[in-house]
Amino acid sequence: MTDTTRLIGQLAAHNDGVRRLPHPRWRLLRWLCLCLPLVLIMVGIEGVRPDLMLVVRQPLWLAQQGLALGTALAAAYAGISFSVPGRERWAKLVWLPILGFWLSVIGISLGPMGGAMVVTGFSEIFCPLCFPVISIGSACLLAWDMRRAAPIAPVRMMGLLLVAGGSLALFGERLIHDGFEAPLLMLVQILAILAAGPLLAPLGRAVFRWKRG
Repeated sequence: MTDTTRLIGQLAAHNDGVRRLPHPRWRLLRWLCLCLPLVLIMVGIEGVRPDLMLVVRQPLWLAQQGLALGTALAAAYAGISFSVPGRERWAKLVWLPILGFWLSVIGISLGPMGGAMVVTGFSEIFCPLCFPVISIGSACLLAWDMRRAAPIAPVRMMGLLLVAGGSLALFGERLIHDGFEAPLLMLVQILAILAAGPLLAPLGRAVFRWKRG
């Protein structure tokens, strides 16, 4: 009881209130605006893919890009929602339907014969420069935003953070390189991104933790 009384007295002694965080939609928009320069920097370094003007006319390619970006935004929004107490359940699961559509589009493009593929290294799945820069950079920016809120579900926040960063990196990578267009390869990329989420999600307990002051 004495500790509670002392805590109440300490809180009442501070005249400065806690500043309210913006709505998750505005936090998501801010994250996207901060991440776009990463994509533009990599485009400036690596250059645009030579057939970009041709593929932008293909509805399937545009659908894949839209769903890749949509998955990144929806996963980021879900991660941000986990850091806000009392958010609706749909806000935390909104990324799953978009991911499902993305996998469905790739499944349709695979056709009845997907073909065999042997992967021997990281560079055959992802660009060794573009993908790490965009994914890690955008994930760090999202983590910076999440750390300003309440770490209610640090493991799930970390998993969604990784899915958002990886999906955004895949979106940017496809603007730069034309060697990662095989449907089976894209499926492997998505599965690798999804696998990284659960594997590295426990790190969220160290990244997101209650601040002691």
